Amino acid sequence: MVRLQKVESFYAQLRESASSSSSQTPLLIFPSSSDVDSLCTLKIITHVLESDSIQYSCFPVSSFLEIHKYTGQALSSSSDPVTILLINWGCHRDLRFVLGLGSAARVFVVDSHRPIHLHNLSDLNQQVIVLYAADDEKQADLAYDFDVLKLANESFQLHIESVEEEEEDDDQEEESDNEYESRSKRRRVGDDDVKVLKRGYYKMGTFHGKPSGCLMFELSHLLRKNTNELLWLACVSLTDQFVHERLTDERYQAAVMELEQHINSSGNIDKITSVTLKDGTIVRVPDCSRISYEEEPRLMLLREWTLFDSMICSSYIATKLKTWSDNGTKKVKLLLARMGFALIECQQKFPYMSQHVKSKMKEEFDRFLPEYGMNDFYYRSFLRLHGYGSKFSAADVVHGVTALLESFLVSGGSSASKQFGEAYDALSLTNVDKLKSGMQQAIKVQRAILRQGSAAITKSGSIRSGRKFRWVKIDDSMDAKYLGYPQALTKFCYFLMDALREKGARMKPMLCACVSQQPEKILLVGVFGKPRLGAVRGNAFGNAFRKAAEETNADYFHELFESSWIVLDAKTVNSFMIALTEKL
Repeated sequence: MVRLQKVESFYAQLRESASSSSSQTPLLIFPSSSDVDSLCTLKIITHVLESDSIQYSCFPVSSFLEIHKYTGQALSSSSDPVTILLINWGCHRDLRFVLGLGSAARVFVVDSHRPIHLHNLSDLNQQVIVLYAADDEKQADLAYDFDVLKLANESFQLHIESVEEEEEDDDQEEESDNEYESRSKRRRVGDDDVKVLKRGYYKMGTFHGKPSGCLMFELSHLLRKNTNELLWLACVSLTDQFVHERLTDERYQAAVMELEQHINSSGNIDKITSVTLKDGTIVRVPDCSRISYEEEPRLMLLREWTLFDSMICSSYIATKLKTWSDNGTKKVKLLLARMGFALIECQQKFPYMSQHVKSKMKEEFDRFLPEYGMNDFYYRSFLRLHGYGSKFSAADVVHGVTALLESFLVSGGSSASKQFGEAYDALSLTNVDKLKSGMQQAIKVQRAILRQGSAAITKSGSIRSGRKFRWVKIDDSMDAKYLGYPQALTKFCYFLMDALREKGARMKPMLCACVSQQPEKILLVGVFGKPRLGAVRGNAFGNAFRKAAEETNADYFHELFESSWIVLDAKTVNSFMIALTEKL
């Protein structure tokens, strides 16, 4: 048997397995509550499942340990069949071992995290089926110069043999010493080659493959079950990876072109925008959930605040013009004046800003920004048009929904699963108010990033530079309530790296620490830099985090879905940092 490499084959097996076990229990879906791509994937796959009358239950989870709270002993059963689907988590851990799977359990995984644990990829592992599209993997940001599937089979076979050897110690004692040594030597030669390749496979670090939402939209398209709503969710999934620096610009552009073809063929471009009455009056027709694409400025949530504030706070301009300083603010005002935009006009809420300014923005930005080293200010993006005035970009949705996902307070009674429901609802056009509340929360997070980032850059000694990485700790309790979440802290890391690059500092990996939502705990997030074409290494903090925590006997939690996120006991941070230097 060859490991499944087509999305339709993956779904066929999922449907068959779910149908056969539905008499006992429905398909159990466990989406990650950590990212927007997971939400979009869930919406798409449930649409497909419902069209096939497949029963399912959904339980959002934020760590590996949570799944057992919902499944109990069902996963370890060898008699009662159970089928589960993991969305955007699980593939980088040995699921047979971590979940304690019994012989009757089957796990299907749709996950963009890479690398995939080799045991999950093996043809010999019939209990775990990971969606692994070979064509997409070849276009990933990091490429392997060996056959990954072959290595997966050899690695899994080696694992099975080692387990069997432990169980057959008595039989080995009956062999003559010469026979045993000869057989062991032959096996070690082959085993060593596999171990070298395995070490190289995992040492490349973590990165991301094709967005799960895009893969599931591809499935719906192949099954002729795609709708405009699902196409929009695929656009949001792709933008989620782009906004959070999980893919190269080149791969983003290629994916955008692919989705634009779907938009063109779905009738979005040819929709009627106006009608002429009998008396000759031309009446504008409201947009009905139309999707379009255009050049979008790198101004975060521009439509939700003012042009001036968006320029001051957006990471792209802020790090280049140092807008946190008086001199930087003056540069922004001068830039607006040179473009012919009155400051009072630019400080109006964007919906109420002069139409003349809006229409001239792209032309003027393209004219003046290259002087400041901003040559890629505009990027290709997607818009959702609904009614007469409702217009959202995919990036706006990502920012708003991410903020909703990360706005829970453990002490306040809210939970990650509750916020998952809020964020899930916000993806629908019928819940625009929830989406807008998320966008306002995202603005608060971005202001906190600017405040803490400027303080770290300007205050001597705030950013500590080691031999292999830099690190900074956020002590401000007011801003910690906005930045004490993995995605927000990751954005803060990238902000600092961009700001340091503009200062001419040598690039090093960045580690940021912030008070967690749990008492006496510190959340640490590490980034190696933005993905780039031709890179030979991803984010290597994952394994280093675990080794450093174990060496220092720290009380740690490393069960979040990104291996470059870890929660530590506050008292052990300094010793952890010392140990981490030796592990990278």
